[in-house]
Formats: sequence, C-alpha cells, structure tokens
Amino acid sequence: MKDSFSFLREVEPNVFIETYGVDFEDFEVGQVFEHRPGHTFSEASSLSYAGNVFDLSPGYADQRYARRVYGDRIKVSETFVLSAMALTTKTFGKVVANLSVTDCKVEPVYVGDTLYFESAILGKRKSKSRPDQGLLHVSSRAHNQDGAYVLSFERKLLVYRRHVGPYTAAGY
Repeated sequence: MKDSFSFLREVEPNVFIETYGVDFEDFEVGQVFEHRPGHTFSEASSLSYAGNVFDLSPGYADQRYARRVYGDRIKVSETFVLSAMALTTKTFGKVVANLSVTDCKVEPVYVGDTLYFESAILGKRKSKSRPDQGLLHVSSRAHNQDGAYVLSFERKLLVYRRHVGPYTAAGY
C-alpha cells in the first residue's frame, strides 16, 4: 500500500493526525476506490430531503400517498440518490471543483436500500493554467445491498497537488 493512502499520519511518536483526501500525484489511471461506509435511505431522511428541497411531488413528500400508490416500496427521490455522491468525499477530499457530471444513470432506489460507491480513475493530467492543481476523469457507480447497480456517472474534477492548497496549511 502506498504511504500516501495511509489513513493516519504520525506527527510525533504515538501522536497521529487523520489525513484527508488523496493527493493528485497519487492517483493513477486504472485505480478503483471503494468508498465506505455506505448510506441507507430511511423514510425519515427521504421525507426530510423532499421538504428541504421543496420537492412537493406526493410520491416523495407525502408518505401516506406513497404507501397507497407504491405499497411498501417507497421510492427515494433521484436527486437525493444522486446527492449520495458525497460518499466519495473521503477519497476525493482535495477536490477544488467538480467541473462536470455526465452520463448520469439512476435506477429506482427505495427506502431501506443501502448504497455503496466505487470510483475508477479514467484519466489524469496536470492543469495547464493552474500549476498547483490537476484534472481527474472519474467514473463512479453505486450498488445497493443486493449488489444491483443503481447509479452511475462520470465526473471531471480539479484536484490540489501535493503540498499546496489549504490542506498543507491545516496540517493534513
């Protein structure tokens, strides 16, 4: 395992600091990252999300209606499912910006489902205009607790290079 992927960094004997994100230099085309933990969509979180984003569609905002129409398999809003891409943050924590999200495919996700994400590095290059940053092309997908893939998308990310940006100044 690469030292840069170590979860903790020793700052003095027996004193450790949690690291955050992978430096641009340590990503390689072909690497695959499994992001853990997963996320389980509860009825309460689904209803709360619908209210917070003003999605007043009865299938998402009114659980009594959803139960009458769909029975016990209450669907989770596609935008809520897509927001679960935040589960990739520990790995891609040194991202300056998400430049694009393309080829997004979302299958039905239901209350009680747990999603697990994985990401593959498809491309990498240094930024021509920002010498302290690099660009990654990443394919991410999520499967549920049964192993069925329910979400996939590609992203272009702008990522800080090693020893630059706010992370070095913060000590991690």
